[in-house]
Amino acid sequence: MFDLFQGLPIHALVVHAAVVLLPLSAIATAAVTVFSRWRPLLQWWLGIDAVMLVLAFVAKESGEKLQARLSQAEGHQVAEDHAEMGDLIPLVALALLIAAAIAYWLIGRLAVTDEVPPARRLIAVGLVTVVALGTVGWTVAVGHSGADAVWRDQVTSGPSSPAS
Repeated sequence: MFDLFQGLPIHALVVHAAVVLLPLSAIATAAVTVFSRWRPLLQWWLGIDAVMLVLAFVAKESGEKLQARLSQAEGHQVAEDHAEMGDLIPLVALALLIAAAIAYWLIGRLAVTDEVPPARRLIAVGLVTVVALGTVGWTVAVGHSGADAVWRDQVTSGPSSPAS
């Protein structure tokens, strides 16, 4: 199911969206949690973060299918470190969704004009900020390990200077 789409690996099609949109969603979730006037948007980011969870799951599953296909063709395990790191991406996306849900429960249901108890605000902002930073960091690390697995040998083994 997560293997090919019109002859192309699904992973190559969805991974770029995951690497770009998951960190952007994390940053946006933190922003709508931090800024009181944007607080009503937090309910929308719950939905967007849920979509990011699905996207992360598709990226992971399609990556496993691609890894199996390449490993079988090449006779050895391909991109093991990247695959191990990528296994955690849906959990990272789930953590972001849970943090956003907790923030919504603590402060998002209140009207913009309502006074938010400082402890609730601190917990919501702190939790979402920490999880958002972790989401951005882990997604960048996984994306970098994948790019390294795909491109390092091709770039370093090619000609040292561009052709004229």
